[in-house]
Amino acid sequence: MTLVAALIFVVLTMTALLHIAWAFGVTWPAKDEQALVNAVLGVEGASKLPPLGLTLVVAGGMIAAGIIALWGAGVVSMPFPDWIRSAGLAVLAAIFLLRGVVTYLPFPMPASQPFYRLNRLFSSF
Repeated sequence: MTLVAALIFVVLTMTALLHIAWAFGVTWPAKDEQALVNAVLGVEGASKLPPLGLTLVVAGGMIAAGIIALWGAGVVSMPFPDWIRSAGLAVLAAIFLLRGVVTYLPFPMPASQPFYRLNRLFSSF
Protein backbone atom coordinates (compact mmCIF):
# COMPACT_ATOMS: atom_id res chain seq x y z
CA MET A 1 0.00 0.00 0.00
CA THR A 2 2.89 2.33 0.75
CA LEU A 3 4.30 1.92 -2.76
CA VAL A 4 0.91 2.61 -4.35
CA ALA A 5 0.42 5.73 -2.22
CA ALA A 6 3.92 6.93 -3.08
CA LEU A 7 3.26 6.41 -6.80
CA ILE A 8 -0.04 8.29 -6.56
CA PHE A 9 1.72 11.13 -4.75
CA VAL A 10 4.53 11.32 -7.32
CA VAL A 11 2.18 11.26 -10.32
CA LEU A 12 -0.15 13.87 -8.84
CA THR A 13 2.73 16.10 -7.75
CA MET A 14 4.36 15.94 -11.18
CA THR A 15 1.00 16.76 -12.79
CA ALA A 16 0.56 19.65 -10.34
CA LEU A 17 4.02 20.98 -11.20
CA LEU A 18 3.05 20.90 -14.87
CA HIS A 19 -0.10 22.89 -14.07
CA ILE A 20 1.99 25.42 -12.12
CA ALA A 21 4.29 25.80 -15.12
CA TRP A 22 1.27 26.31 -17.38
CA ALA A 23 -0.12 28.90 -14.95
CA PHE A 24 3.06 30.94 -15.40
CA GLY A 25 3.07 30.78 -19.19
CA VAL A 26 5.02 27.63 -20.05
CA THR A 27 3.37 25.92 -23.02
CA TRP A 28 5.29 22.60 -22.94
CA PRO A 29 4.60 20.08 -24.38
CA ALA A 30 2.73 22.14 -26.96
CA LYS A 31 4.36 24.56 -29.40
CA ASP A 32 2.22 27.54 -28.36
CA GLU A 33 -0.67 28.53 -26.11
CA GLN A 34 -3.40 27.69 -28.62
CA ALA A 35 -2.01 24.19 -29.15
CA LEU A 36 -1.88 23.73 -25.36
CA VAL A 37 -5.48 24.97 -25.00
CA ASN A 38 -6.59 22.46 -27.64
CA ALA A 39 -4.71 19.64 -25.91
CA VAL A 40 -5.68 20.24 -22.28
CA LEU A 41 -9.07 22.00 -22.23
CA GLY A 42 -11.11 20.29 -24.92
CA VAL A 43 -13.50 23.23 -25.18
CA GLU A 44 -14.58 24.16 -28.68
CA GLY A 45 -13.62 27.74 -29.49
CA ALA A 46 -11.43 28.26 -26.41
CA SER A 47 -8.40 30.41 -27.08
CA LYS A 48 -6.97 31.04 -23.62
CA LEU A 49 -5.92 28.90 -20.71
CA PRO A 50 -7.78 29.33 -17.40
CA PRO A 51 -6.60 32.20 -15.19
CA LEU A 52 -3.50 31.90 -13.01
CA GLY A 53 -5.43 31.61 -9.74
CA LEU A 54 -7.72 28.83 -10.95
CA THR A 55 -4.83 26.85 -12.39
CA LEU A 56 -2.91 27.18 -9.11
CA VAL A 57 -5.98 26.02 -7.16
CA VAL A 58 -6.16 22.92 -9.38
CA ALA A 59 -2.45 22.26 -8.81
CA GLY A 60 -2.91 22.69 -5.06
CA GLY A 61 -5.79 20.23 -5.12
CA MET A 62 -3.62 17.67 -6.88
CA ILE A 63 -0.87 18.03 -4.29
CA ALA A 64 -3.44 17.77 -1.49
CA ALA A 65 -4.86 14.62 -3.09
CA GLY A 66 -1.38 13.09 -3.17
CA ILE A 67 -0.85 13.92 0.50
CA ILE A 68 -4.21 12.36 1.37
CA ALA A 69 -3.09 9.18 -0.43
CA LEU A 70 0.08 9.13 1.69
CA TRP A 71 -1.99 9.79 4.82
CA GLY A 72 -4.38 6.98 3.93
CA ALA A 73 -1.47 4.55 3.65
CA GLY A 74 -0.01 5.68 6.96
CA VAL A 75 3.12 7.16 5.36
CA VAL A 76 2.41 10.59 6.87
CA SER A 77 0.31 11.58 9.85
CA MET A 78 -2.07 14.49 10.02
CA PRO A 79 -3.65 16.16 13.06
CA PHE A 80 -7.20 15.33 11.99
CA PRO A 81 -9.66 12.64 13.09
CA ASP A 82 -9.81 9.30 11.27
CA TRP A 83 -13.22 10.10 9.79
CA ILE A 84 -11.70 12.99 7.85
CA ARG A 85 -9.06 10.66 6.40
CA SER A 86 -11.73 8.12 5.46
CA ALA A 87 -13.95 10.80 3.93
CA GLY A 88 -11.02 12.29 2.02
CA LEU A 89 -10.07 8.91 0.59
CA ALA A 90 -13.68 8.18 -0.36
CA VAL A 91 -14.05 11.55 -2.09
CA LEU A 92 -10.79 11.08 -3.99
CA ALA A 93 -11.76 7.55 -5.04
CA ALA A 94 -15.10 8.88 -6.32
CA ILE A 95 -13.44 11.75 -8.19
CA PHE A 96 -10.91 9.52 -9.93
CA LEU A 97 -13.48 6.82 -10.66
CA LEU A 98 -15.77 9.39 -12.29
CA ARG A 99 -12.81 10.93 -14.11
CA GLY A 100 -11.91 7.54 -15.53
CA VAL A 101 -15.44 6.50 -16.50
CA VAL A 102 -16.97 9.74 -17.81
CA THR A 103 -15.20 9.47 -21.17
CA TYR A 104 -17.12 6.27 -21.92
CA LEU A 105 -20.61 7.40 -20.91
CA PRO A 106 -23.14 7.41 -23.75
CA PHE A 107 -24.24 11.04 -23.51
CA PRO A 108 -22.61 13.45 -25.94
CA MET A 109 -19.69 15.34 -24.51
CA PRO A 110 -18.35 17.98 -26.84
CA ALA A 111 -14.59 17.76 -26.79
CA SER A 112 -12.18 18.99 -29.38
CA GLN A 113 -9.16 17.17 -30.69
CA PRO A 114 -6.48 16.51 -29.58
CA PHE A 115 -8.03 16.73 -26.08
CA TYR A 116 -10.43 13.85 -26.65
CA ARG A 117 -7.67 11.48 -27.76
CA LEU A 118 -5.29 12.53 -24.95
CA ASN A 119 -8.07 12.31 -22.37
CA ARG A 120 -8.85 8.73 -23.35
CA LEU A 121 -5.16 7.85 -23.38
CA PHE A 122 -4.11 9.37 -20.04
CA SER A 123 -7.22 9.93 -17.91
CA SER A 124 -9.61 7.09 -18.66
CA PHE A 125 -9.62 3.39 -17.98
